[in-house]
Amino acid sequence: MTVEKYLRSLVFGLDLPIEILERASFSPMEVGLEPIELDDDVQDLLQDEDSQKRLDYASSTVYYSVLGVFAGGGYSEQVGDVRVSRGGYTITMADRARFQTLADNLRLKHGFEVEGASEIGGMFDARYLRGK
Repeated sequence: MTVEKYLRSLVFGLDLPIEILERASFSPMEVGLEPIELDDDVQDLLQDEDSQKRLDYASSTVYYSVLGVFAGGGYSEQVGDVRVSRGGYTITMADRARFQTLADNLRLKHGFEVEGASEIGGMFDARYLRGK
C-alpha cells in the first residue's frame, strides 16, 4: 500500500483532496524530519524508526486537517437515462474529539508537541469585545 492510500484510509468516507495529502507529506519538515513521499510503500517505512516517525507525523497532520470539517455536500449528475449520486458526509463533535485524540497520541508517542484548539479551528470567546 502506498503512503497516499494509507493516508486516505485514515478517515473513512471522506475523500481527501490531494493538496491535503501533499501538505501532510511535507509536514514532518516542521519538526526537522525529511518529508515523506506519497508513492512510498508503507511496509518499507514500518521497518525503520525514523520513517515510522515521519509516517506518524504525516498521519497526525491528516487528522488535524479534518478537524475543521463539519459537513460536505453531495452531488448528482445525470447523463441521458443514467443518474449518479454521491452522498455528503458529516463530522460530528465526537468525531472531532476522536481525531484530535488520535492526532495528539501520534505526536506525543514520538515526543512532538500537539496543536492547541486555537490552532486547529477551536472556538474563541469574544464576548468581552461586545459593547466596546
